[in-house]
Amino acid sequence: MNFWILILLCVVQGLTEFLPVSSSGHLLFVEQIFGIEGELLLLNLFLHVATLCAVIVVYRKIIWALIKKPFQPLTYKLILSTVITCVFAFTYQIFDLDKYMPKVYGFCFLITSILLFSTYMFKRKSAVVPAPEISTKSAVLVGFVQGFAVLPGISRSGSTISSLILAGNDEGKAAEYSFLLSIPIILGGFILEIIDLVKDGGAGNAFASIPVWQCIFAFVLTFLVAMLSLKITLKLLKNNKFIFFSIYLFLLGIGVIIFNFV
Repeated sequence: MNFWILILLCVVQGLTEFLPVSSSGHLLFVEQIFGIEGELLLLNLFLHVATLCAVIVVYRKIIWALIKKPFQPLTYKLILSTVITCVFAFTYQIFDLDKYMPKVYGFCFLITSILLFSTYMFKRKSAVVPAPEISTKSAVLVGFVQGFAVLPGISRSGSTISSLILAGNDEGKAAEYSFLLSIPIILGGFILEIIDLVKDGGAGNAFASIPVWQCIFAFVLTFLVAMLSLKITLKLLKNNKFIFFSIYLFLLGIGVIIFNFV
């Protein structure tokens, strides 16, 4: 793989995994432009592990508290949301919806844009004191919303954080819950990619196209960029600046639609 394309993929994955703009949608667009769809199976494993490590480092204290005392309400809510999401994910896999995504993910960008804009307007006008903790109803809601985020262009972080805020939850708690919820989702994606790698002929063939040193480099770079992305997202959320991402995704969605249909 071209070294500069590798850097681009790492930066795109690291930034967009936690910014509310859809990492899968951006990666699909980059893959379409450079025609590299068949080379990413092994690389995606390293990219996912890197973003997973970034979440664990940032939220290590909360994660450690959950490990020490696993039987608590937050654990049950995270499990509930994850189970609901998995139903959507398995449906996506069963019906092999990937083949339709290159034609529709531009419209998914527009959906995310509208959701972020709605959240921005809600925060500007709402005088309701947000709930300090995520409720069970909110956990069910975010499980459904995250299920739709398996579609490229629907931002997982953007849709889950927005839905929690619109449901009346505190923005800090919404972000915390969303990023903690990303851990089992990223792990699930990691496992599915291992299965795909085995079906594709094993790691031997994959390493033939992408050397080990490139995979290690990709892991380190993606991890550093993902850490930065997490901090930027939290700061922009606190200052109600998601409107900029809404505008960006609207323009990107229109551009992708034109790219694929015109």
